[in-house]
Amino acid sequence: MIYEQAEALIAETLAPLTTDAFFGAVGKSYLEYKDCSQHPRRLLFGEDPKQTVLNAFATHSDKLDWHARAPTQPSPAPRTTSGPEDFRQLIRTFHERGYTVRVPDVSSLSPKLQLFTRALEFMLRKPVEASLFWSGAGAQAIIHYDKSENIVVQLEGRKRWYISTEPAGLQNNWMHVGEPVPSIERHRVVDVGPGDLLYIPRGTPHTVESTTDSLHLAIVFQPITMREALIAAVDFLSDNDRTFRETAVTRAQDVDLRQLSDQVKGGLKRLFENAQSQDFLKAALDLRIAQNTAGLPPLPASTGGRAISRDTQVRQTPLAISYLRPSFASIDFSQPGGQIPIHRGVEPELRFITSTDSFRVADIPGASGDDVKIALVTRMIDSGFLDVAG
Repeated sequence: MIYEQAEALIAETLAPLTTDAFFGAVGKSYLEYKDCSQHPRRLLFGEDPKQTVLNAFATHSDKLDWHARAPTQPSPAPRTTSGPEDFRQLIRTFHERGYTVRVPDVSSLSPKLQLFTRALEFMLRKPVEASLFWSGAGAQAIIHYDKSENIVVQLEGRKRWYISTEPAGLQNNWMHVGEPVPSIERHRVVDVGPGDLLYIPRGTPHTVESTTDSLHLAIVFQPITMREALIAAVDFLSDNDRTFRETAVTRAQDVDLRQLSDQVKGGLKRLFENAQSQDFLKAALDLRIAQNTAGLPPLPASTGGRAISRDTQVRQTPLAISYLRPSFASIDFSQPGGQIPIHRGVEPELRFITSTDSFRVADIPGASGDDVKIALVTRMIDSGFLDVAG
């Protein structure tokens, strides 16, 4: 996937919201687009969303979780089901007791959804997850907030959302002991139907009730926060500053706070001095983005099986994204599932490959010979990044 493809996929799914407006709102502003029954995103989970999820009985029926404001009975237990109808009956049992069912990790069940979440991962350089919420008519959720940014796409039926109009709390993605139950005072009421889109910043209290049997997608992610940028700077500096790697505390009950204070102040001073350089900050962020890209689930194996020549037409596989980070004598090529150090001498060839969707081996620019270009393409086919076209 190249930048233009990722941009187009996001623009098509979020329209009429522009990508600039969306990324400008992340962590800041609630967004809604309603009366979108003819919008293509209604089909983001297939022509028949219920059947799409029911067909995943073998992989997802034992992974369900659930919620309810006032259940009528204890919840049933998720279990492995024998087929789509058995899975439907399990979900029906939850609904009969007042529960909404959440089916996690559903991106792989729909090619369109999988491409959209990968396009977001390309832009964010962070994991993006998708869950399906299936509610019976009358189901209600407790007041809560999400710890991630939340793109809501209504697929079937109708729901009514009650969403706080207070500024988003932007809470960290962990719960604190003794944290009070969130409440809604000033709020908006939003009725949504198929194709409608909401964006709810993390930490925004809300609740929802289903006015009919309904399904919606929740596509969630965590952007790179200021906290993470600071951690990235500390991590990068610690690679080159031994004092950041020296022991600061052994037995916690015997810590010398005066000595620790001096160590911390010294470390902060050196961090502050280095942070004056934009080159330092770029290098720190480059390392974190490369690590984030490599930490995504591995790409599916390419089909391969053909001898590669200079006339072979190859293409990036559908979920392929990458990040290039120069590092001393090599350039680190990061893709979902890992990093490959590649000699700096073929950097022009590598940048062409990662920014071009489809090409012949002979089209690759650079001073290296055909044997080097063939070896490079073969290595990237083996990694799942490229495949032979056709």
